[in-house]
Amino acid sequence: MTQVDKNPAPLDQQTIQNYFVNSGVEVEVHVLPQVDSTNTWLLQRKAAAPVTLCAAEHQTVGRGRRGKTWHSPDNGVTFSMRFDSAESICRFSGVSLLTGAVICDHLRAIGIANALMKWPNDILVDGSKLAGILVESRTIGSAGGTVLVLGIGINYQGGEEARLIDQATVDLAELSCGRSLPDRSQLIADIAIRLQQMVVGDVPQQLADLVANWSDYDALANASVMALAAEKKIHGRVVGIDGTGSLLLDTGDEVLTLNSAEVTVRKEV
Repeated sequence: MTQVDKNPAPLDQQTIQNYFVNSGVEVEVHVLPQVDSTNTWLLQRKAAAPVTLCAAEHQTVGRGRRGKTWHSPDNGVTFSMRFDSAESICRFSGVSLLTGAVICDHLRAIGIANALMKWPNDILVDGSKLAGILVESRTIGSAGGTVLVLGIGINYQGGEEARLIDQATVDLAELSCGRSLPDRSQLIADIAIRLQQMVVGDVPQQLADLVANWSDYDALANASVMALAAEKKIHGRVVGIDGTGSLLLDTGDEVLTLNSAEVTVRKEV
């Protein structure tokens, strides 16, 4: 049985900040003992740098997609990144999927080979949820710039609050197979620098590349699912994503294009 450290090293602001300094990236880093929501905290404050990162030991009102609660057991990995861009919000289409691909790639690099993405914002391992993503954006200024916030929650090790989660979950401690768990500050820094590189890069081209390689990440490939859109249930088979990152669902009569902002998808047994 894996030995779990009930008291891992506290999140360290300087460790995360140094990683960005060494990479030549200007990022304002905050590590908080407790916060309502790292996404909310970033959206409510005035940014002092083009990129701001907020990590927290504990969230009291963590938020998931479509108003759901994100339960954050203590000693977890919970952080958000805010990007202030002069670019239009249209440039960031599909960024939730790109964020998921970044996380999957890093998890695979540290030994979790079967990390996959359940469209549009969950990371699964063997059908159980390991991580979640919450992307929020605001249009700012008369020129139509964008505030983009990427919220990341990774289950690090179980805790009392983990029991409140209403779906099958797994954590890094369970998946470590006897290996030492990654330091939380370093894990955040490693993923954050890759997210920064993704956001400031050519997002449309990265999305096109991801669409072409979606089968490498797709936890729902060819699965029969029930999609709930505008309180209407739609049954069909997942056949991929389109160039905007929307889900393609074959109902037997037609192939529907489902936007992530409008729909919840559940795999059918």
